[in-house]
Amino acid sequence: MGYESVMHHIWAEQRKNVDARYLGIPLITFTEQDGNYTYRLSPDGEHCHYLRFLINASNFTWRKKPEEVEENETYENNLHLLSKLCAIGYLLMEAKDNNVTRAVVGMDGKQSEVGESNGRSGKSLIGELMRQVVPIAYLPGKKPDLLTDQFVWNDVDEKTRLVFIDDVLQNFNFEFLFPNLTGDWTVNKKGGTRITYPFSKSPKIYIATNHAIRGTGSSFTDRQWLIAFSDFYNDTHKPLDDFGVLFFSEWDFTQWNLCWNLLANCIQLYLTYGVVQAPGERLEQRKLRQEIGELFISWADEYFSSDEHLNHRLVKKDLFDAFINYDPGARKFVGPTDFKKRLQKYCKWKGYIFNPQKYDPKSGKPLFFDKDGKPIIDDKSGGVEYVTIGTTSSESPAPTNDPMGLSVSDNKLDF
Repeated sequence: MGYESVMHHIWAEQRKNVDARYLGIPLITFTEQDGNYTYRLSPDGEHCHYLRFLINASNFTWRKKPEEVEENETYENNLHLLSKLCAIGYLLMEAKDNNVTRAVVGMDGKQSEVGESNGRSGKSLIGELMRQVVPIAYLPGKKPDLLTDQFVWNDVDEKTRLVFIDDVLQNFNFEFLFPNLTGDWTVNKKGGTRITYPFSKSPKIYIATNHAIRGTGSSFTDRQWLIAFSDFYNDTHKPLDDFGVLFFSEWDFTQWNLCWNLLANCIQLYLTYGVVQAPGERLEQRKLRQEIGELFISWADEYFSSDEHLNHRLVKKDLFDAFINYDPGARKFVGPTDFKKRLQKYCKWKGYIFNPQKYDPKSGKPLFFDKDGKPIIDDKSGGVEYVTIGTTSSESPAPTNDPMGLSVSDNKLDF
């Protein structure tokens, strides 16, 4: 609609003096069946640079030949694309919903060593798109005092619709943002002024990162909207190579008009599908690897490559000592309790089972529970704690003289 039809007040800076024209139909439409999404591009959608970029950045099977891509992999790529489009629509909308208090987090979906920065995958182009269309406050994520600076939000004012935190460090404390996401936003201005913006008027947040955001539990998951980027674009292959122009600054009227239509399309998709999280397995694996640590993974891969250690009941203290002997400097950072947690995460990451004798081999559910209904997976006997790292074999290891009365033969559990 034209501005003459807008019946509420807006800031003059919000008005975009561009000759945008509605193309009549959406550039992209999605269809859902049995939880799987397919999409169709309009003729104009085929030529939209930014939409093609998002499709490429959602393609995790680009190294395969088309005939090698399985149907479920295609559906996963489609879900990655829908997730990005809905997230853009969410960031564009000025209206805020108390039930959706999330920061959109763009991160690499490719598995890599902890600390290794894939980069150049296109995550920041979401933030740069927002810079073109809404008033934003930009924060460089690698600023060392980012979250200790009392004037960190100095550039946020009543017109700011988005805070773009670009390229945050590996140890970024996401919990710092909880009050800003769920409540009012207080800004300390240089010069002594202190202003509080109510939730309904406070900005939304987009974070671009090369690393997994630390933190577990519902408090974290309910405040994050994760979108994953493939490595289709990287250090050697950039959008410029595909489209021949720099985004935004070198677009002609046609491309800008296609982009404005795509933005309206994104808002419609968000209002239709709501929060669409990226497929979680790829991102969960990356997060697990970061929480385990490359040093621990290196030791565990070597240690459990031996048949004497895998599928056998071992004293936890002996395992911890073996890890410390592998790298004595690790004692400063990893204690016995943290060591056990990393072992459990390592099992989840590798597809092993932590203390498999504590689970039913058919259902995979815990066999024993405490009085509060929590599963008992610890293996303790005579004041000593044992650990078994098991495979998915139907024969699971068990402790000798198991107090639960299970039959034992050659350290293998017979059900």
